[in-house]
Amino acid sequence: MANEDTTFNVDAFQNAQFSDANSTEYVPVPVGEFPAVIDKQAIRQAKQSIILDVTWKIDSEEVARETGIENPTVRQSIFLDVNENGNLEFGKGKNVQLGRLREALGQNVAGQPWTFSHLVGQVAKVRIAHRADTTSTPGNTIMRAEVAGVTKL
Repeated sequence: MANEDTTFNVDAFQNAQFSDANSTEYVPVPVGEFPAVIDKQAIRQAKQSIILDVTWKIDSEEVARETGIENPTVRQSIFLDVNENGNLEFGKGKNVQLGRLREALGQNVAGQPWTFSHLVGQVAKVRIAHRADTTSTPGNTIMRAEVAGVTKL
């Protein structure tokens, strides 16, 4: 990427000629348990579901070398239980995945004010699993890394 002391020339870059081929496959974060930090969180709506997406930055030089990515990340998606008014549910059996995440981060404390933004910058150990994706590229199976669990570091 361009360094602060130089000006990036978009015209020169987009008109540059290349002879190397680009990679067509990602190397997923390997299966295992790794220390990680929450880099960002976002809430989105997909059809009738509200989903919390947590992006974990894996803190492992070995994973960075293996994937070829300087700061490898993996996303954890948590479906949220909300009531008809759009409020987060706290009843028995509601938002269990969110509760487990907050517990691993020491943030699942009754009476203590909490917001989703409190997640960012928190550290934990993430357990990575692979899932076969056959829908993104029909005829090919792509292995996707996903967070299968989170525990205290």
